[in-house]
Amino acid sequence: MATMEEKIKAALAHKDQGNEAFKQGDMKQALTQYHHAVLGLSGLDNKMTGMSMLSGMPPAPGAPESSSSGSGGSATDDQKNEIKTNLAVVYSNMGACHLKNQNYKRAIEVCNKALQYDPANVKAKFRRAQAKLQEGNLAGAEADLNSLGEGVPGVKAELEKLKKKSKDADEKQRKTMGGFLSRGRIIDEEEEERENAARSSSSSTTTTTAPVPTTVAPTTPSPRTTPKSKPTLASKMNAGRKPRPVPREEEYVSTSWSGTAPKIQELAEGEE
Repeated sequence: MATMEEKIKAALAHKDQGNEAFKQGDMKQALTQYHHAVLGLSGLDNKMTGMSMLSGMPPAPGAPESSSSGSGGSATDDQKNEIKTNLAVVYSNMGACHLKNQNYKRAIEVCNKALQYDPANVKAKFRRAQAKLQEGNLAGAEADLNSLGEGVPGVKAELEKLKKKSKDADEKQRKTMGGFLSRGRIIDEEEEERENAARSSSSSTTTTTAPVPTTVAPTTPSPRTTPKSKPTLASKMNAGRKPRPVPREEEYVSTSWSGTAPKIQELAEGEE
């Protein structure tokens, strides 16, 4: 039965094979070997912490952290540290492979795992910063790089790249917003000066001409013709008849009362 030391050595052998494949530019083979190394080291780490890889359930209360049967004995403190440190290294190397493949999202994920095992892993944080920079997460990349400091090789160059990307992004945004705002006639000072100069030159060359009056000849109205009315039946019957004389209204001549006719007052008060 293999001892703990032999199991660690077998897992690290996969890590070494992954490193050789990486140097040769074979990212697929490198990732495969790193994957085997992670499986071996994670299995040992889970046994040390009492975690079952299959069930994922924590050990029962009072259960020992590791079992001597099937594990080759308990791991020493140095072996525990060796396992965690190498897990961080293998995950960080996987991040380098993903950077080569331009799989920046996956590179960030494995670098995060590396930093969980070893928060002081410089290469894992540096590679995570590179992946963030390529993804356009300038703030995240700057935070990682500043936490490392310019004394770390490669950090200063990455910060220069970050500044250039930030400047290009600002310029692109300015042009985009400038083109958008110009539709609403929001212009800068130079454009305003050019427009004022163009307006002043056009106003100086323009001459005003008086409007020419136009005469309109009077029009003579056409004579109206009254339509003839049709003769009615009454007009036909009265045709040829002489007009009847209108009786004259006799004037009332006041005379002295003879005594034979009744008085006017009496007629007014009597019967009809």
